[in-house]
Amino acid sequence: MDESGVVHAVGGRPIVVGCDGSSESDAAARWAAGTAQLLGRGIRMVHVMPWPILRSAGGTGVLVGGDVLWQAAQRLVDTSCLHVRTEYPGVAIEAEVSLGDLVPTLLREAEGGSLLVLGSPGCGEIRELADGTATASIATHASCPVVVVPAGWSPRRGDVVVGVDGSEQSRKAIDSAFQFAEQTGASVRAVLAWHDPQSVQPGDMQFPVYDVDALAEDSAAVLGEAVAGRGVDHPDVKVTEKLVHGMPSKVLVDESRDAGLLVVGSRGRGRIRSLLLGSVSRAVLHDAACPIAVVR
Repeated sequence: MDESGVVHAVGGRPIVVGCDGSSESDAAARWAAGTAQLLGRGIRMVHVMPWPILRSAGGTGVLVGGDVLWQAAQRLVDTSCLHVRTEYPGVAIEAEVSLGDLVPTLLREAEGGSLLVLGSPGCGEIRELADGTATASIATHASCPVVVVPAGWSPRRGDVVVGVDGSEQSRKAIDSAFQFAEQTGASVRAVLAWHDPQSVQPGDMQFPVYDVDALAEDSAAVLGEAVAGRGVDHPDVKVTEKLVHGMPSKVLVDESRDAGLLVVGSRGRGRIRSLLLGSVSRAVLHDAACPIAVVR
């Protein structure tokens, strides 16, 4: 703690938490604090307060109740920090109330963080991060991985599950999954979901005939290649390869039910069905039963 009373993060860049006073953001703060404890880091609680301006019909803007709103925001953050300190007394906490637009502010905060953690669905503007363009903007532009903690989450141990599709983005997600597992003492479960493209085509359209057995073999090869050699860099991490026939979003949601963390890439372009934020990843953000890390 310095002369200003600010507690600085320890052990590297802090884990940044979007704080809006909801039970979901409180869950995100608890996950962040528990993870920070394992990693030897601090957390930075950030509440973004929109500009308190009312506009007249003529387009002029007037600052309304700024001091009152600022004090309320400070109380909100103080309460959230108190909850975290009570449960995780050894974790260093830094708190910040920022005035401005939500997404640019959080992207700026992410530049100084090791992770950006958000609750889902949250309340107020942070609700937008659970679905829609704000999630895609944060996940594809944040300079660190973005973790979304689902509603109703409670602490539990489990594998780090990572979605594999053979793309460069998927490989980066695998790197992050192994690194996180090594730092927290978890195992990795690498999952590739494959399906017959014929099963999802409109009934009267013409499409190529696929060799399903060959597609399954190709998928297995992609999965094996994706995790090959990881044991050299991460010898203490146990890894399990899992090839599942099914749609990626459903498969990953099913795998999340006993996982500690689910890791996906923000955008995939692999030969197998890609994990595109806005389709698979967005569906997973809605329905996964564990925190989801989206790696850019």
